[in-house]
Amino acid sequence: LGAGAVSFTHIIKASEPVVSAALSFAILGAVSSWQTYLTLLPIVGGVALASLKELSFTWVGFIAAMVSNLSSAMRGILAKKTMGGGVGENMSEANLYGVLTILATIALFPVALAIEPPAAIRAAWTAATGAGMTAGYLAKMSLLSGAFYYLYNEVAFLALGRVNPVTHAVGNTIKRVVIIVASVIAFKTPISTLGVIGSSIAIAGTLLYSLAKNKFG
Repeated sequence: LGAGAVSFTHIIKASEPVVSAALSFAILGAVSSWQTYLTLLPIVGGVALASLKELSFTWVGFIAAMVSNLSSAMRGILAKKTMGGGVGENMSEANLYGVLTILATIALFPVALAIEPPAAIRAAWTAATGAGMTAGYLAKMSLLSGAFYYLYNEVAFLALGRVNPVTHAVGNTIKRVVIIVASVIAFKTPISTLGVIGSSIAIAGTLLYSLAKNKFG
């Protein structure tokens, strides 16, 4: 997000279903009908239109967003493969995500300390309290943010256990439109005509994907 415009990042990340479809074929050998693949286009295009604001291309932003797409798609595909592989005991979707979280914490904790040492964390905390935030508020918001993010990912894994990786990627992409619509309703956030058109196209594309998946596979 720091390498370019936020809208540009979201436009690139909207192609996640396409990346997931390609990797699903390469790794799992999963093939859908051409009609199903065709419905990915309005989803990707609609989200791209809805995200289109201050578009500014940077190679760093493009590469970072594509790496994010590949990582997200690979996570879904490999997790789906593990779910059906009989790995360990009681490895339900929720337990699998719990184990992955523990392993990721152990692996990335030294990296996190190297990138953001305690001095940097203390400086950020001091700056926040200096801006008027209380220590209790910061602690509460940090804990709630972590808890809700964990819950969000656990629910995503529960969903992944019941659908294929491409369908999961479609849901992950369409959530951007849901966030836009929710912000308009809850916070009265203004939305442009292009945003309305893009959101409508993406929602219609999701409906077409569901119908095509059920009818053609």
